[in-house]
Amino acid sequence: MISVNATAAAGRGAIPATGLWLLAGLAFFWGLNWPIMKIVLHEWNVWHFRAVGIVGGAVSFFLLARAMGYPLGVPRREWGHLCCAALLNVTGWQLFSGFGVALLASGRAAIIAYTMPLWVVPLSMWLLNESMTRRKLIGLALGFCGLMLLIGDDLIRLQQAPLGTLSMLAAAISWSIGIVYIKRFPLTMPITVMTGWMMLVGGIPIVIGTILFGGSDFHWLSAKASLALAYVVVVAMVFCYWSFLRLVKMLPAMIIGISSLSVPVVGVFSGMLILGEQPGSAEWVALLLILGALVVVMLPSRADESTMKPIPIKVD
Repeated sequence: MISVNATAAAGRGAIPATGLWLLAGLAFFWGLNWPIMKIVLHEWNVWHFRAVGIVGGAVSFFLLARAMGYPLGVPRREWGHLCCAALLNVTGWQLFSGFGVALLASGRAAIIAYTMPLWVVPLSMWLLNESMTRRKLIGLALGFCGLMLLIGDDLIRLQQAPLGTLSMLAAAISWSIGIVYIKRFPLTMPITVMTGWMMLVGGIPIVIGTILFGGSDFHWLSAKASLALAYVVVVAMVFCYWSFLRLVKMLPAMIIGISSLSVPVVGVFSGMLILGEQPGSAEWVALLLILGALVVVMLPSRADESTMKPIPIKVD
């Protein structure tokens, strides 16, 4: 349940409580996912990893949708938009980010991937007519100052055109366009059903690519990597994708983009704890700047609190 005026309130700076909880969950669980993916990629190549993950995610969503009694059909008029959204938010993101994290440190890969506000903000202003308020501008500026502290080395590498950095930038752009596309052409299916179909449709090119380019070195994972893969499927694929698509329906694209700046912070520090990647003084200063950005963007002003009068409706 969300309110009729939740999106409008979020556009003014206030975010519904449900949105705050979902954003916090995404920041933690998707941030933690970056070093966990690295564990699996030590034993499997990107093609095998992404194919198994996406198939597992699609099956899980269809089973959940069936258990919840949702019809699994797709309205005929929405097939085109569903396919485009799937190619952007599933195929493009999964493949480009998979290759990127395999070639870079997990924390650095997360940082480059979540430059998405750079792309979401102008696209949402152009295609969705979202306004750039003073608070959003301050939050975006703080967040990017923090990211620039962390991405300096990678900008130098970008001049040498490394595959890892370019892959992560492509993932960020694909994901950003996908956010704006779903806001521009919303789908009417329940979120659980919509996500299952997006993973199925977006997973087809990945499975075909795995057959053609994945090689024959497929083997059983170690116990540690198997647990990591289970986390990727159950938490990152199922919970995080569902939460993300619910947020897309609930909040303006610009708010989603700026709020996503918290994910690479978790990615950097979870990489330190899980993989031994050591953050320095730049990481700590960046953390403070990005936390400041989140406070500016997500906390409501007094005017927002006084004017919000939610009317409950069912979304999913």
